[in-house]
This record gives sequence, C-alpha cells and structure tokens, in this order.
Amino acid sequence: MELFYFAPIGLIMPNESMISSKPAFTGMSASRPEPILAYVAHRISEPARFPMQEELTQLNNGSYGLTPEVVGAAQNELRRRLEADPVRFFKSDLEHYSDDTREALARFVKVRGEDLALVSNGTFAVATVLNNLELAPGDEILVTDHEYMATMNELGKVCRATGAQVKIAKIPFPNVRVEEVIESVVAGMNDRTKLVMVSHIASASALVMPVEEIVSAAKERGIESFVDGAHTPGQIDLDIGSLDPTWYAASCHKWLATPKGTGFIYTSPNRQRGFKPMVLSCREHEQRNDRKAYLCDFDYVGTNDYTGNLVIPVSIEHMGNQLPGGWDELRQRNHDLVVYGAKLVCDAIGIEQVVPESMIGTMVGIPLPGVCEHGEVMGEALWDRLYLNHGIQVPIWDLPGVHPRVMRVSAQLYNTVEDFEKLAGAMIAEL
Repeated sequence: MELFYFAPIGLIMPNESMISSKPAFTGMSASRPEPILAYVAHRISEPARFPMQEELTQLNNGSYGLTPEVVGAAQNELRRRLEADPVRFFKSDLEHYSDDTREALARFVKVRGEDLALVSNGTFAVATVLNNLELAPGDEILVTDHEYMATMNELGKVCRATGAQVKIAKIPFPNVRVEEVIESVVAGMNDRTKLVMVSHIASASALVMPVEEIVSAAKERGIESFVDGAHTPGQIDLDIGSLDPTWYAASCHKWLATPKGTGFIYTSPNRQRGFKPMVLSCREHEQRNDRKAYLCDFDYVGTNDYTGNLVIPVSIEHMGNQLPGGWDELRQRNHDLVVYGAKLVCDAIGIEQVVPESMIGTMVGIPLPGVCEHGEVMGEALWDRLYLNHGIQVPIWDLPGVHPRVMRVSAQLYNTVEDFEKLAGAMIAEL
C-alpha cells in the first residue's frame, strides 16, 4: 500500500504588503443603525423589476412570489452590515431593524406593532401557534376541507401528541356561496371546540373565506380563533385590528413581494404571556424591563438570516409606489386582471367560471375536467406539459374530497392580459 505523508505548514509571518492599512481607531457609535428604508429611499419609486426567467410566463405568484430588484438590493445591504460586525448586529441592531419592520407592518395590516412577532414563513407561524395550544383528549380543533396540507400535517402531529381531534367543516367548490361557508363552519362549533382555524384565502381553491363572520361567531361562543393568512397581505385589504382574532399568521413573500422566508404572527395581547417560538435561544431566560418577552423571544432565535423580514418596509413602500393609487389600485388591478383572465381560460376550454367574485382576491381556482395524473417535473402531468411545452408556470393539483383537479391562476404586477391569452391557447392545445 502506498503511503502519503503531509508536511507541516510552516508559520508564515506577515510582511508589510500583507497588512491592511486600516485607519487608526477613533471610537464606535452607540447610535441606532440607519433604517434600511432610508438606504434605498431614492429608488422606491423606480419601476419594479422582477428577476424572472426569460420566456417564462409566470402565473403562479401564489406559491413563492417574486422579489423585485430594489428589495433585493436592500437585503444585500443588510447582509453586508451583518457581516461587517455580526456581534453588534445580533446583539443590538437586530432589535432596531425588527421594530422598523413591525412599525411598517402595523400600518399595513392595521394593528399594534407590539403584537406582531416576526417568523420565517406562514407554515412556521401555523406550527408555532398550534404547538402553543393547551389541548387535552376530547378537545376539538375545527377547520375546513380547504386548509393547506402543511397545516393538516401539523394538526395531525399535535393531535397525536395530545389526544385532541380535528373536526372538518365541508365547503363546496366551485359552486359556493358565502352563506354556505359561514353556516358549515358555525354548525361545527360545540362545547368541545377548543379552536376554530380557517384560511383567510385558501391555498388550493383560492377562495376568500368570510373570516369576519367566522371569528365573530367563535367569539360569541367563547372559542379562540386562528386565521391562516398566508396569502392575504398584499392580495386583499387586511385589517387585523377590526377582525380581532386570537391569532393571525401570515407569509409576506407572496403578495408583498418580500424575499423568501418572511412572515409574522399576530397574537392577541391576553395570549402573549408564555407564548413561545418553536426554538428557544440562549437569551430566552433573560428578564428585561424595557421589552416584553413576546418580542425578545421571537426577534432572536439563534444565528439565522433575518434580513428577509427586515426589508419588509422596503417591499411595502416599493410595491405601493408602482401605481398612482398605491396599494388599493394595485390590488384592484390584479383582481380585475385575474377575474378577466380566468374567464378567458374557462371560455377557451368550454367551462363556466362560477366562483363568486366576492370570494376572489388576486388568484382564482379553476376546476378542470378529468383527474390529476403523475408528472415528473412539477408533480402533475398537465402542469408539466404547460411548463415544458409552452413555458407557462401555473399549478394544477387535486383538492381531496372537494375536487379532483384544480388549476390556480394568479395575477401580480408583472402579469398582463397576454399571459392569460397564452394560457388559454395552451389549454386548448393540451386538453
């Protein structure tokens, strides 16, 4: 056997050319860092440029969203600041940046900033709330049959551990009325119901649910409420303060156009004591008089990249400056486009778009004939064909127990009528 030997590396003494010529130390500043919004203030009104692949028709903003260039530049600057002095960033500056984000979000979703905990995404937010519940055998958690699968998976885990049970209220699709949704969910409430949990905008079917009436009905019966708003911020106007649920969870990377890994949890003030993140940091045991534990515990859960959440103020301002009417005009523009676009597709394949417009935000679930078939790339065969043959990214999936094949189309600032015309033509070719 041939042996290999490694010679030790000798100590290399630095010479003059290897020593950086840093200026003499003159002291460090104790002031708070410059808000990241100030860093890109001169670029806020620039047209939003999305780094989309050429020749791709993106009609699936609802899954992961796209982040415009200005927001990406702000995140890169925060990462530069982090690496310039990571100890100060995590020990001091992070709290200031987090407060800036909460202040911007509070204005946008109409709630107190001190009631918002920043988290990495909606799925993490949902898991955090469910794992903070005090459940016992026989307790019931009421949901609809339109909930996101990650939610159902987490519910299954929590119920197996506690002996609680999931009760499902059935919601018809696509022939549905707002009154039917309310009646079905309210009918499922009883004296064993510990929590009513409902998506504000359902992921697979895209239905905007009547959460105001559902939360109010739960409150009248002394039941806590949890609204999963993963798709809501930026898609429809959101007023958490008026809604007043026990918890509200949301992602920001979809319709707010923030980087991936962004979200928040609203927790009612009377439920914040003892409400903890899924991961406890080395600081969790510390007691502070200047800041409540609800904020301290969630702002720092270890050495993570928090910069996505910290540029939420930039996303809100940048996207809100794209049209003269701000966010109201942007939401209305996207709503009108997706309603028109969905009708184009339905007309092309000979079906009727029957989802009521009052239950449509800026994405629509279109029930397709046939059933889902396995695909090699995206997981579903027709989804694959639209992507590979036509360069169209649009999701197709089944909604178990509700409908065998649904296509969900989204409209965001970068979409046009031509995108939907292209999809309509592709659907004729593929079906």
